[in-house]
Amino acid sequence: MTTLELNNETAALLAKMAEQKHTSLALLANELLIECLEDWQDAQAADQAYQRYIDSGEVSHSLDDVVKELGLDN
Repeated sequence: MTTLELNNETAALLAKMAEQKHTSLALLANELLIECLEDWQDAQAADQAYQRYIDSGEVSHSLDDVVKELGLDN
């Protein structure tokens, strides 16, 4: 178990949200924290993938360019 200290404004917003969702502060805070951490992990993975792409020196082409090149734009 971990204890977090929140400023008054954040605590009030969290309490309001918990009330509207009919859940406890602890459950809501855990849910929001998990969502935030998952988003952070996704962003980290995207950054790493993009860096691998940059480092590879590969060239990309837009879908519009490929459609035009293949004559599919009619």
